[in-house]
Amino acid sequence: MFLRPLRSHLRRMDKYEKWTREQLLERIATLESTASSTTTTPNKQKERPFDMSKYSQRHIALKVAYLGWNYMGFAAQTDEETIPTVEGRLFQALQRCKLITTVDECEFTRCGRTDKGVSGLGQVVSLKVRSNGLDKPEITYVDTLNRLLPEDIRILAWAPVDASFNSRFDCKSRTYKYFFTKGDLDLDAMRKGANYFLGQHDFRNFCKLDPSKNITNYERRVVSLDIKHITPSAPGLANTDFYEVELKGTAFLWHQVRCIMSILFLIGQKLEEPEIVQDLLNISKIESRPDYPMASDLPLLLYDCEFENIDWVVGKGASMSRIYQHWRELWSANMIRALLCQTFMQYMQPFSVDEGKKTLTEYLEIEDRQPTVVLGGGREQKSARYKQLLDRQRCDSDEVKKQKYRAKKQKTSNQQ
Repeated sequence: MFLRPLRSHLRRMDKYEKWTREQLLERIATLESTASSTTTTPNKQKERPFDMSKYSQRHIALKVAYLGWNYMGFAAQTDEETIPTVEGRLFQALQRCKLITTVDECEFTRCGRTDKGVSGLGQVVSLKVRSNGLDKPEITYVDTLNRLLPEDIRILAWAPVDASFNSRFDCKSRTYKYFFTKGDLDLDAMRKGANYFLGQHDFRNFCKLDPSKNITNYERRVVSLDIKHITPSAPGLANTDFYEVELKGTAFLWHQVRCIMSILFLIGQKLEEPEIVQDLLNISKIESRPDYPMASDLPLLLYDCEFENIDWVVGKGASMSRIYQHWRELWSANMIRALLCQTFMQYMQPFSVDEGKKTLTEYLEIEDRQPTVVLGGGREQKSARYKQLLDRQRCDSDEVKKQKYRAKKQKTSNQQ
């Protein structure tokens, strides 16, 4: 009795043995089509398009904090999947919570266009967003956005601003911080070199030139430049004190802070005299920038953007506590990673090297003296023989770069 269904099944299978591959594939396609047409799908209510015209709107400024390590800069690019940016993630959050409909319609401006890897604490943006209106409690912009942003981006505060407010052009000053370990750097020499940057100067030899922007004025004003001690050396690791350069100016050129740090590191290593700053600021003497590498992006922070007559609104105590605890968790995790690396280094110090003639610590102090150029962020560039900046090949001048750019643009236009 139990064998009867099995025999019936085998007879049905026998008829497929003589079928060709094409016949089998056609049969499978027919069965799949039949299955999909008979399967019932639950009715989904179609989402109605959001109509911003039914809501009040207002212009606000947002203070944004972010760790830039995982992003290709602050400003949004064309493809957020392959070129992730801080601004792109902010736009996604704004659209998800229906504070804006499209980027083009929200009148967005930014204060600083930080580059790949650079972090921000006092970054300010302004835009037009949905509002509850004047007769109701306002939307909790800080909490609403922070629930949707990735863990390395947070809104710290918001402020009502006029429709004419522009985050870039209304900013009175910008302050950057750059963190570094002391190592063998001569801090007094660095401070002497830093003083030459103060005031109004032409900084074309301290930036990356972009001929497509057609910049005609490279003069910028440095208000202050201080080198401050932050933390003492780690136990058992000499000269690992941390310092910061705090640099305040009215505005900055592309990569200007990283170029300034690169020169200060050269001065601190006694590879250049502090007066090299004066030489590079003298455009009549040095028309174009000598070829030197920029300092690392990792330690650079846009610390503050200064505005007049802005009353920042922060969240309630519970809201601010959540943000603070969030940064504390990230700090704790990264400090543990640093302590692990520190433990590895300390563990290796007593290792015997060179057939037991010395410890690794002694070898590092005496033998391992190949010339290096400090670039910050733990990066160094080894150099068998250092070449003075004024003896190096020069980059194209601003005018030459613009001529080449115009010629290339003209050639492309002629080919179309």
